[in-house]
Amino acid sequence: MAVSVSFIDLGCPKNQIDSEVMQSVLKDQGYALTDEIGEAQILVLNTCGFVQSAKEESIDRIAELIGFKGRNRKLIVAGCLAQRYAGALLKGFPQIDGLLGINQLGDIGRACNEILKGKKYFKSFSGPDHSGWIEAKRLRRDLPYAYIKIADGCNNDCSYCAIPKIRGKYRSKPLDSILKEARELVFHGVKEVNLVAQDTTLYGIDLYGKKQLSLLLGELSKIPQLRWIRLLYTHPAHFTHELVNQIASNDKVCKYIDLPLQHISNRILSEMNRKLNAKRILFLIDKLRRRIPNLTLRTSLMVGFPGESKKEFRQLLDFVRETRFEKLGTFAYSREENTKAYHFGSQLSARTKLERVDELMMVQQQICFEENNKKIGKVVEVLIESKENGYFISRSQAEAPEVDNVIYIENKSARIGSFVRARVVKSYAYDLIAQTAGR
Repeated sequence: MAVSVSFIDLGCPKNQIDSEVMQSVLKDQGYALTDEIGEAQILVLNTCGFVQSAKEESIDRIAELIGFKGRNRKLIVAGCLAQRYAGALLKGFPQIDGLLGINQLGDIGRACNEILKGKKYFKSFSGPDHSGWIEAKRLRRDLPYAYIKIADGCNNDCSYCAIPKIRGKYRSKPLDSILKEARELVFHGVKEVNLVAQDTTLYGIDLYGKKQLSLLLGELSKIPQLRWIRLLYTHPAHFTHELVNQIASNDKVCKYIDLPLQHISNRILSEMNRKLNAKRILFLIDKLRRRIPNLTLRTSLMVGFPGESKKEFRQLLDFVRETRFEKLGTFAYSREENTKAYHFGSQLSARTKLERVDELMMVQQQICFEENNKKIGKVVEVLIESKENGYFISRSQAEAPEVDNVIYIENKSARIGSFVRARVVKSYAYDLIAQTAGR
């Protein structure tokens, strides 16, 4: 009987992709995969180590799984936390049977083989190894959307961010490999691909000597059964005219841009090393909204950066009220070791940071409520992705999977994976209720 393995995935879509690659490697080597951790002989925890809250969640889950695993069940810890804190994890949790850094994921089969023999699997690694991409298929998921990682690592060197220390310098995945991966996903029923990286707008700079995200979008759109292509994690400093034109003119590219801005104060943007100022941010937002009809803009903002004054926070609130982002996420600054901002003075208290998160999200909630009310009576094309409590769960181009609101469809005969026209009949603070509409 095949040895069963269960994956527990923490963190962002990029981690999800890594888990799917590891699962595919194991499946090809004869292992059985199960979603039930109680049935698994090997547990693989793919961790996040980006900010303090993510580290705490990963450590809590390691402790929980160690208590659950007993004598006969094995535990492998993989991902960012393993990469960043290998020594500390081995010292603090000697019950871990295997440890894989972010560039050792292709060794998952070898790791499982070794720990089943009663051995430990720990390879020494001091930093990211950019020897190449793992050439492995993605495990098929029964969802009509998928993520594709088009690059890894980061060159931006933001003062608050540990990603370059964890994942190294920016490296693009070859265009042909991305297209092959996309065709395979579409062959298995995927209708929407979401492009992810630490910085998608910089795609191609290392391989081709210039930014080539526009070219990638054009090539992906040639795949016949692929309907939607969505851009996530676009750095505002790296937009090109060609990219804006491609988004505006290509019918398959969702009129949706995830644009993490972090702040609007010039002083804070400079301290963050974001490589642009408020004037350039406002110019870019205006350009995107003028050039791309029916655009949905999503942003992420950070509050509580060291030295953020009450005046600078009010400036951020005013910016959100005036800009009226269709989607917005916010998070409190996390003081991370081995980053420049760790040593900055005037670190704010946890209470102040959380209060500012709450205040900012209250402003955004009101904006979302008002914008959603404007959608009542409008007809949108939606992708049906699942069913829950008698409703079909769907999204339009204006909603990214797993981070944005959903549209609940009142219909008894819709088909998962299909596109339908739906008329919005009711709105809430975030989610919408709709009914299918004729052509």
